[in-house]
Amino acid sequence: MRILFYLTRYPGIGGIENVTSLIVSELTKDAAYEVDVVSHMQQAGAVLPDFGGRIFHMPNPKVWRARENYVFVEELVREGNYDVIVYQDSYAPTEDIVCLLSQKYHIPLLVFEHTSPLFVSKKRSLLPWTSMKGLARRVLHPWLLKKDIRRKRKLLGHAVKYVQLSERSVTEFCRLVGYANEGKVTFINNPLPPEVQVQSGPKENLLLYVGRLVPEKGVDRMLAIWAKLQDEFPEWKFVIVGDGPERIRLGKIVRDRKLVRVNFEGFQEPSSYYAKARLFLMMSRYEGWGLTLCEAMRWGMVPVVLDTFSAVHDIIADKQNGFLAKDETVFYQLLRDLMRNPEKMERVGRNARTVTEKFSIEVIVQRWKSLLQSCVENR
Repeated sequence: MRILFYLTRYPGIGGIENVTSLIVSELTKDAAYEVDVVSHMQQAGAVLPDFGGRIFHMPNPKVWRARENYVFVEELVREGNYDVIVYQDSYAPTEDIVCLLSQKYHIPLLVFEHTSPLFVSKKRSLLPWTSMKGLARRVLHPWLLKKDIRRKRKLLGHAVKYVQLSERSVTEFCRLVGYANEGKVTFINNPLPPEVQVQSGPKENLLLYVGRLVPEKGVDRMLAIWAKLQDEFPEWKFVIVGDGPERIRLGKIVRDRKLVRVNFEGFQEPSSYYAKARLFLMMSRYEGWGLTLCEAMRWGMVPVVLDTFSAVHDIIADKQNGFLAKDETVFYQLLRDLMRNPEKMERVGRNARTVTEKFSIEVIVQRWKSLLQSCVENR
């Protein structure tokens, strides 16, 4: 089976790129699958997987729907004899190219949505209305939402399957676009990468965040909660692994509020941090999946997560392998209780490790293979 993966950016260090690398590497271990990748942009320093396929770059990375990009991909599709096109959607306006070529050459199109289907609605109140962007998003929200729904319906109309990241996201998507699902919209969870072997010692009193430093991740909320905890728990630290445009603002919050024992580590391979930290924090305003959450749980960390995105219910069974908080007050209370109760952390941390079995790359790739095979058989 020959497959073309179509991405906005590849290679890259984001979630979509990492998941794509995992899937194509695992698929091509099986001689029955050949994979090529085409992308508009590439991120410097990103590592390419060794999957034996070809990687193509668009001739015009600055204009999404440039004529030369369409001609380039059309020639690629015509000569590639592909059985399936996989569109790894990242909301860049490239859907016209993939829809036209899928229809013209009668190639089954799989659309994978890699964030929450309510992404546009969630972004409406991401920034305060007093900021220019925050005000613009509120004023333009009806138009932006209508545009998003129109785009989703177009992709749904051309796709043989429209794939969400979680079971609840299927319901959210269908309700948003007004579609009575008849099996066309389905879900496949994101896989965990293969385990990295790290020297693992005893757990330390660390709160950990891993991810980009951007407004939607809610690290400012974490700092506000840490301000309430730091004096009561002087033996604990708050470690932040990642970087991004919020770094300067977050550093200013630490200085202005006189926060102590807050370590900004920048971009790092996070496994050594997962190995030693006890509690993993996630307070995102929205998420598609939450790969770092699964990674942390695999290392026996206890996750405390703000219940703001559907996929978290695929991952966490509340009070069994982690904790879900309905708001920031409950989040603070949960953290305080856990930090006082090491036995409870140990018990829930053991349960958290079982997430590895459910989301291993070996398990998830079998679902991909079944989906791909059904597309070819029904072509």
